[in-house]
Formats: sequence, C-alpha cells, structure tokens
Amino acid sequence: MKVYPTALEVGEQEGFTPENDLFGRKQLGLGMSHLVETVEDPLVIAFDGPWGSGKTTFLKMWAGELRKNGHPVIFFDAFENDYVEDAFAALAREVVELAENAKLPDIKTIETIRNSAARLGVLLLRSSAKIGLKVAVRAATAGLTDSDDFKDAAKDIEKEAENAAEVYMNQLLEKPRKQKEIILQFREALAALPGLLSPPIGEVRQKPLVFIIDELDRCKPLFALSLLERVKHFMTVPNVHFVLGVHMRQLEGSVRYAYGNDIAATAYLQKFVNLTILNIDNSKNRMGDELHKYAAFLANKLSIRSGHEDFIDDFAETIIRLTRHENMSCRTLERAFTVLVLAIGFTPKNFLQPGAIVGGLVMMKLLRSDLYAKAKQGILTYPEANAFLRFDIAEDDTEGMNWERKWWTYCLENPLREELQNFARSTGFNRHFSERQDIISYIANDIIDRLSIK
Repeated sequence: MKVYPTALEVGEQEGFTPENDLFGRKQLGLGMSHLVETVEDPLVIAFDGPWGSGKTTFLKMWAGELRKNGHPVIFFDAFENDYVEDAFAALAREVVELAENAKLPDIKTIETIRNSAARLGVLLLRSSAKIGLKVAVRAATAGLTDSDDFKDAAKDIEKEAENAAEVYMNQLLEKPRKQKEIILQFREALAALPGLLSPPIGEVRQKPLVFIIDELDRCKPLFALSLLERVKHFMTVPNVHFVLGVHMRQLEGSVRYAYGNDIAATAYLQKFVNLTILNIDNSKNRMGDELHKYAAFLANKLSIRSGHEDFIDDFAETIIRLTRHENMSCRTLERAFTVLVLAIGFTPKNFLQPGAIVGGLVMMKLLRSDLYAKAKQGILTYPEANAFLRFDIAEDDTEGMNWERKWWTYCLENPLREELQNFARSTGFNRHFSERQDIISYIANDIIDRLSIK
C-alpha cells in the first residue's frame, strides 16, 4: 500500500493523452496553442491558478502538444532554480542548452547566444555589487563561459565592498556603447533561434519558441520578480512567447514583500504580463466532476479500494463536498487520502465502517481546528457538526449524504431520536464502544491524531 500518490509522469512528447488529461483540459490547451501560433507580437501569458489546481500537469501536457506540432519549447521550474545568483543566468542557460541539444549546423548562432548571454550575465552580476563571493560569479553566469569577461568579473568581486560600487559605476560611464551592443546582440540571436530550431515551411508562419516558466509563485520573492524583470528587459523579442505557471495573488504578495504594502501590486505586475488565462472553472458541477475523477484516481494509485469500497466511497463523498464548498483544490484531496491510507494501515480490519465520520473529522482538522479540538474532547455538538458538514444544503441531499447524516446524528444527537436507536447495531461498529458518544473522540484521538496529520 502506498502512502503518497506518485507524481503524474508526463513524457516530453505525450501531450493530452486520456490517461494524463483527467480533467479534460485538452480544448484549453488547443486554444492556447492557437493563440501563441497566431499572435505575432511577443507575449507574456500568466496561467493563473492556486496551488494544487493542476497547473504543472497541464503545462507539461501542453508542452508535449507544442513539441508534437513542431514548436521549440523550454520548460523551466523556477522554484528549483531560485538558488542562482541572477535570474537572467538561469534563463539564459536554458536557451543555450536548447540550442546545443538541437545540434544545429549553424554553430555561429549558438556561439553568439552563448557569448552574449555570458557577457550580459557578467554585467548584471556586477550591477548587484556582490562582494567576497567568488563562486557567485560562476553561479551567476550558470557556467556559460570562461571568457575574459568572467575572469574580470571574478577580480572585481574579490575587491573590498567600499570599492565595488565605484568600480561598477566607472564601467557604466566608460562603456555604455559596449553594454548596449551586448544586449542587442543577445536579443537578435534569441529572436533568430526559433527559425533555426523549427524552420518555416512554405507559407506557414514561423513557429515561435514557447518558454514555460513554472512554479514562479513558490520562488523566493526577489528571485521571482527578478525573473519577470529579466524577461521584460532582455528576452521579450519576436518569435518568443513566455507562459508563466503562477498564482497571481501569491505573486502580488511577493511584490508587496519587495516594495512595501503601499504598492499597487496588481498594477505593477501588469507591466510584465500581457494576458492572464485562468486555470479554474468556477462551475460547481464541473468542479465536483473533477474532484470525483481525482478521488477515483487517488484510490487507484494508492491501491486502497480493494476490500474497502463502501468505506472509501463514504469518505470520498464527504471530503469532495467540503472541498468544493470551501473552494479548495485537489491538493486537499491528496492530503485527505494520505490520512485515509495511514488510517487503514493503522486500524484493525473491519474497524473503519463509518467512512463519513473519518472524512468529516479529517476535514475538520484541515479546516476548523476549533471544531476538531471539541471532537477530541468529546464535546462537539450535532448543530456544530451539521453547520460545518453542510447537511442542510438541498442540492446535496443524496442517499450517500443521508447515510453520512445518520452516522453523525447517531454519534452526537442528544437525545437521540427513536428511529436511530438501533442504527449502528446493524453495522457491528457499536460493539467496540459502551457509549455511542465515544465514537467521535476515539477516531479523532486514536486514529487520526496518532498519524500526526498536519
């Protein structure tokens, strides 16, 4: 039995296969492909969705579709690279690797990209005036060169702090033309690269390079903003589009962290982003369908359905309903199913019949710690549980929900209505307890909390 679901593996050329595209996002991907193919001006597109909404999986599938259609594609995980001293170097390294891996016959263009990127990276490093970190020079240029520019920068960085700013300012004043030439040279080479990687055929328009930057909102704030600034100032060129996998609200927090709470964060980000595409479908029915599909996927991946079908179905219905109404993501399902796997492994066989109780308590722990504390102490009331579990929502008054309501009523209602006096006897579950009120506190303390769920 697995505890955590393994990440979905999406091959570089797979695209939106039925096995990978659980939520039917292929049409959205095709629309985005048409957009980047037909818009001539360079675009920076924010693919916006909260953490856990499936942005990474979607973008990987979309990247596969683009590659199958002849687009050169770079997929860059910003979070895994935010240790690099300068964001430009991390981006430039990806461009250089793409060109080198393509084994283009035009060696001159590759060398132009490599050398201009390295020289520009050196200039940007000097501008940050980092002192006493010789290795930072190598990191900042991402190992692109051993040229004289690199050696000069290393010597500059070894100077004392009080001299570094003066050295840099003198360079700015003495060599403005050289710096402009380096920037122009890099931009022209980058714009020409897609034509070498995917030459146009006949009347077909040049296929642009699509540079996907994922996990931008998880980066250190200053690195994330530096990436945006480097893209805008040095890499926004014809034939190249950027797509950012990001939660814009989180990125706005990075802006406020860097520039203070008074800054208009949304307006600031609009300087860098041309278009925002939402990854969230607000249709409640659609969201419910997706959550059911993902719950079935998790049960299959974690190999927990066999022998526990009814329990898993009851558990899943509870967490799906609450996840939907709290407007949370599939990550919530993952966390809840991890609890379920551990509970099954921890608990004696045939002791987990009330899946609705386990599901409700797991969601209380994740979302309402105050109610969960009362459940642990045995003082949770039925009206409190009813309000949290949303039993009174008419559109969800299904047979499964009635079964769930009966369990919580049996455990918490006081006095218990007559028709439920013998409810748990048919399940055999109440034989473990002298009092029905002990069921809730036992599951909270002896099953869920023993698993240290956060």
